[in-house]
Amino acid sequence: MKKMFKSKTFHIIVGILVTAVALWLSLRKIDWSMLWQSLVRVNLIWVFLAVVVTLLTVYALGIRWQLLLKSEGSVSLHSLFRLNIISQCANILMPARAGDVLRVYLASKRHKFSVAHVTGTVVIEKVLDFFVFVLLWILVPSIFAASEKIKGYKIALVLAVLTLGLIFLFIWRQEMLLKWGKTFSQILPARMRDRFVDFFDRSMKAFSPLKDRHNLMVMFILTLVFVGGQVLTNYLLFLAFGLRLSVWVALFLLLALQVGNIPPSSPGKVGVFEVAVIYSLSLFAVPRSQALSYGLVLHAVAFLPKILLGLIYLTKMDISLKKKYSINKNNEI
Repeated sequence: MKKMFKSKTFHIIVGILVTAVALWLSLRKIDWSMLWQSLVRVNLIWVFLAVVVTLLTVYALGIRWQLLLKSEGSVSLHSLFRLNIISQCANILMPARAGDVLRVYLASKRHKFSVAHVTGTVVIEKVLDFFVFVLLWILVPSIFAASEKIKGYKIALVLAVLTLGLIFLFIWRQEMLLKWGKTFSQILPARMRDRFVDFFDRSMKAFSPLKDRHNLMVMFILTLVFVGGQVLTNYLLFLAFGLRLSVWVALFLLLALQVGNIPPSSPGKVGVFEVAVIYSLSLFAVPRSQALSYGLVLHAVAFLPKILLGLIYLTKMDISLKKKYSINKNNEI
């Protein structure tokens, strides 16, 4: 417990320091009058369309998740949209990707799915997202890496190969992985072995739909739609601010923001988000003040709708769960 507390404390301290440095870098040398003028002149029609696209990308995630959960049962797209919004809201406001854990819990309890299977579907989503982002890193060398001599390019290539290898193993070599899992379980306490093997087996079964090439292709396309929606959001806000920047710049900005998600920081990535935008757009001759105003609006478009809807949905979800399920003293549902 002490080690866990120290680890959390260290994580919080690092997050505060990263946020403080990011805020300082974001706000230094800012022309506040230019920033205000940039905000006042923004075209709200493009901003509204960017918000719509942001929410539509969550629907794309819902379609992908619906296909992954199909073997467990039928779930409405609207229900999965709400669960995804709640999950993203929690990820924004809470540390350590707590939203993914919450999404697994709510999906398994509300729709009576196996926790292991739902966990497996979430893992699939993360693997696909990671693979596509790494693939984009590799396929856009003119933007993200000038040549293979750059270390980042080689690292991306290695990560892509490793991820592709994991996908292959989980889809077409499940028996081998299950055998490895049983071998690993031998180091666990006896009372935990059967539970671990059962959980591991159920999680791997979530990958079964991907054995069908058609399903795998659909999943890949939906993942591209999800990424494309984020790129389109960036581009629509370029139009809102009158910035003559291409879709490739919007893609580059998305990749930069993904890198900015790696270090720990305050909830909502305050400061870190803005500094990633400022330094990314500075490469394309966008003034710091205008870049900061763009970053503030993009931050609001990407986060605020999900926070507001997530809190609304979570309140309603809690009420429905309390009515539908009773929890005894041993926390058994």
